[in-house]
Amino acid sequence: PVPQINWRRTDGLPFPSKIKLRKSNGVIEIPNFQQEDAGLYECITENSRGKNIARGRLTYYAKPHWIQTIKDVEVAVEDTLYWDCRASGKPKPSYRWLKNGEQLAIEGRIQIENGALTISNLNLTDSGRYQCIAENKHGVISSSAELRVVASAPDFSKSPMKKLIQVQIGSTVDFECKPKAFPKAKCSWKKGGEQLHENER
Repeated sequence: PVPQINWRRTDGLPFPSKIKLRKSNGVIEIPNFQQEDAGLYECITENSRGKNIARGRLTYYAKPHWIQTIKDVEVAVEDTLYWDCRASGKPKPSYRWLKNGEQLAIEGRIQIENGALTISNLNLTDSGRYQCIAENKHGVISSSAELRVVASAPDFSKSPMKKLIQVQIGSTVDFECKPKAFPKAKCSWKKGGEQLHENER
């Protein structure tokens, strides 16, 4: 006789309400397939002459998708660059980095770990176009950005000190020393020609 057909998950989890059975339960339909829908499924058929079970594994996969991309940056010479490049995917994506289209060589100053690129003690030759590539067997994606390493001597043209500051005796006066400089400048103070040293005042 025509068998009865039923479906179940081998792990015993109940089917979510989105799952539909059609054609007298001969067809199972899973709309909007998600990772939690993956697993072992069983089709159980039974009539008065006996019972049989067919099993099949449903596997979830996803091509890489960006969680975090890289963006253009300007960093001072001798500083450290940290670029974090992250993607989701199933299986988990692997990463590689290019500089100006060439494979980036890992050496003492340049390290790559889980998609994150660190370049310490930057110099002007580190400037260029960088590309982070994430890939698994289902797809490849890339994100690119420009690194500009800058170096300049201290420059007060945009933040000059006031020529004259008038204050009342006993009040507090502030002088600001903020030159534009890459790397950050070390500042010291003199009164006349004499070096100033920090004290309680």
